[in-house]
Amino acid sequence: MEFLTVIASLLVTIVFMFISYYVYRNYFYSIIYPLNAATRLFFISVLFGSGITLLNYHEAGTILLKFLFEKNKIGIGIVIYCIGLIICFGFNVLMFRVTLLVQKITLYENEKAELAKGNFLIAGLQSITFLVFIFTLSKPMVQLILNLIQV
Repeated sequence: MEFLTVIASLLVTIVFMFISYYVYRNYFYSIIYPLNAATRLFFISVLFGSGITLLNYHEAGTILLKFLFEKNKIGIGIVIYCIGLIICFGFNVLMFRVTLLVQKITLYENEKAELAKGNFLIAGLQSITFLVFIFTLSKPMVQLILNLIQV
């Protein structure tokens, strides 16, 4: 069982991060191609935040899968785990959009133009805002998923 958990974790991580990369890449390539240092900083922060959300969910999801495996309900466990992954991915995209909205409201500059010019202040503010949202909200989001599963 532990060997299968390691293999499944590896596959889930690769697929989740691959999809995250391609979804966010389109936004950043629409700003400037090839990416400059400021857009790379924000892009890396977004991918790091996606990994943190996956890590927080995967800990709880693995425990849930092991519990359902012991009860001989592995099919239900896999379906619930996959639905949770989709919710986590949607949460990442939502936090990314909220970050862009917060920066649009609080900054007077056009953030896309400033990122294209290589403004590290804007890239840093967006990166920090996104990571703060992820670090503060991903664990409660995982708890919400687990509470919805128990109902």
